[in-house]
Amino acid sequence: MTTLTKTYTHQHVHSLSLIERYNKLIEKLQFSYFGLISMAILVGSILGGIAAMYVFENDAPLWQFILCLGFCMMNNVFAISQAPVKWVFNTFVLTVLVNAFLIIVNNI
Repeated sequence: MTTLTKTYTHQHVHSLSLIERYNKLIEKLQFSYFGLISMAILVGSILGGIAAMYVFENDAPLWQFILCLGFCMMNNVFAISQAPVKWVFNTFVLTVLVNAFLIIVNNI
């Protein structure tokens, strides 16, 4: 009977750069593409509706509503048209950031 042995060598842990981590995330999201689409539509639309409500309650300028509406529609168009994963993810993140910013600005 033969015994297998494995020698362990001390290796330096290679930390991934931000771009490498982003590319790994995009690869992982490729597996759940339709889940990403449904979540982008759902969360993006809900957050856009909340941001629009705060814009109207605060009597903010019209450009804030147009900004909110434009990013939400861009997110929905890319998701519904089944654009590449990178586009859907990027527009979703951008939509969340813009609408969160509008909610915070109009809530203060």
